[in-house]
Amino acid sequence: MKQLGIAIILCCLAAGNVLATWCESPLLGMKSSAMIRRYLGDLADSSSGFAVVRSIGATSGTDGTPPRPITAILITENASWEDDSGKPTVIITGAIHGNEWATPEVCIGIAEYLLDNKDNDAPPRDARGELIISKAGGAAAGTGEIIAGPASIRDLLKRLQVIIIPVYNPEGYDYSQTPEGKMSYYGAGWRPNRRKLALNPQEEICYRQDGIPYPAPPAGAEHCFLADYDDTASGGEVEEESVMVCESTDGTEVHLFEPALNVASAGMFDAIYGSQDPARVVCASGRRRVWKEQWSSDDADRVSLDRARKEGYLQDAYGTDINRNFQYKWDVTENQKHLFIRSRSPGSRMYRGPGSISEPESDAMERLIAGRNVIALIDYHAGSTQVLYPYAYSTEAKVNRDILGGRDGRSDYEVFHAIAEKIAAILNRYGSADRSITGYTAAQNYNGTSVGSGVARDCYYQTEGIAALNIEVHDRRYTYGEAEFIQVVPEICRTNVPGAVWFLFRAAELAAERQGAVAGKGQESGSK
Repeated sequence: MKQLGIAIILCCLAAGNVLATWCESPLLGMKSSAMIRRYLGDLADSSSGFAVVRSIGATSGTDGTPPRPITAILITENASWEDDSGKPTVIITGAIHGNEWATPEVCIGIAEYLLDNKDNDAPPRDARGELIISKAGGAAAGTGEIIAGPASIRDLLKRLQVIIIPVYNPEGYDYSQTPEGKMSYYGAGWRPNRRKLALNPQEEICYRQDGIPYPAPPAGAEHCFLADYDDTASGGEVEEESVMVCESTDGTEVHLFEPALNVASAGMFDAIYGSQDPARVVCASGRRRVWKEQWSSDDADRVSLDRARKEGYLQDAYGTDINRNFQYKWDVTENQKHLFIRSRSPGSRMYRGPGSISEPESDAMERLIAGRNVIALIDYHAGSTQVLYPYAYSTEAKVNRDILGGRDGRSDYEVFHAIAEKIAAILNRYGSADRSITGYTAAQNYNGTSVGSGVARDCYYQTEGIAALNIEVHDRRYTYGEAEFIQVVPEICRTNVPGAVWFLFRAAELAAERQGAVAGKGQESGSK
């Protein structure tokens, strides 16, 4: 693998086509996190001092496997992890969700692009030769905006350092490539990390309809839980988070609740709380629940709780959704009454964790950012074609810190939207025949309506003043067959890398604006 990667790079360089060497990694096929770590090492070894690789932390390893390193490559002139000069830093992450297989390749493509062009004094261009940015004298094609500051990658890397983490969730990412992981969640693949949740299996927390926990479970009400639906006995699959099950008030029996209702809808939640005979409430516990289509009992609609336990009704819960584990708005219920069923259920792919920053992966990011002058961040995802900005937790609240240096008095919200629109315009230049790699839009929320609390972009904008974006690289798919991966992912990479390059130049401009603002305040203070 290592020799093949180097051979491809050397052959392309020998042919004199510098652009050909970026986004070549997907042609080598799907990779484990260990393979990607070795690939990054190859890039650093060939970088003439412009790149260094290290682990910023490690996973828990509590799924029965050894902890995996969370590997990052730092790219800048005279690259060093020990540099404490305060150089402005941009962080780029992929695969915070294990099943989003294209995102590590986009991250690697960005690293390849920067290192391919580290000695280039010309303005950066995309794979078609079009300008990505331009200095005064002509606007960059497709952006509609002239970028002040550095005019080349060589100049950019004198001013910025870029830290790229292609696989932020290596345990979840590697597990998603196993047969079991690929089957997870209707074949979309395993999403959270793989930490075994050390929760009290007997503890239950029940919620009012507004999402506020009851001090004690209400008497006389059935407790209802989010559950998987297992029809493997009849040749089907385990459909995760697809039903609600309710346990009788006397604790002797369990039954399926309203299977015709979609658990993702507010209708299911309202139907549970609308029950009168008996009354019902939604609860969560430290174990995941599985409803089997076929039980050994005669009555498939109801089964004794004792029998259900013996036949696998209660199972260990694994995994926290790292992108629901950050501290800002970690646990929000307002206008999320059906989503908090998932975010608070340990068996869910969207489980927020037992506390904010409870996971080794989110803690590693906290420590990385605490030691750097981070000004911007891109968190790459898959599942749509959108450039998303804060806030994710609400469709109504607007970013409000006034730290992005808005020109002409623009608010942070207006600056974020303008930046997202510029990036979307660059990504849309390609017009791929594959409709899942077209139609990029700028938005605050996923698909305009979906909300999520405790996400990275909200946290690091609000708590650290970082210009943080979530870019969704590809619509509809998460995982791929090997042949499809080699065919589709290189195009996803070539489409998305120019948008990241443009954002790096915009981040350098933001850093200069902030430095100027600090210097101006210092002069004002000294003149008083």
